[in-house]
Amino acid sequence: MTGHKEMRFIDTASWITLRWVRGTRYYRVHLEQDLWSGWLLTQVNGRIDSRLGRARSREAPSIDVALLELSKIAARRRKRGYELMS
Repeated sequence: MTGHKEMRFIDTASWITLRWVRGTRYYRVHLEQDLWSGWLLTQVNGRIDSRLGRARSREAPSIDVALLELSKIAARRRKRGYELMS
């Protein structure tokens, strides 16, 4: 059929979720591929045992750019005293 885009395989094994904790605070980052083969970096932070918090997502043009951004986030969390939980 013409007019249809070829679906590319989405490898869920390359998705990454990291979670840090410091006292009563948490910070989570999730890297996943969307249905159009783009990459989405989602950051969630807040207080443990609270419904309050913030989530924000942004697109990355490639997996390389997304992994670079993820490493920058991890460095900031370590610098601010967060402990990596997963």
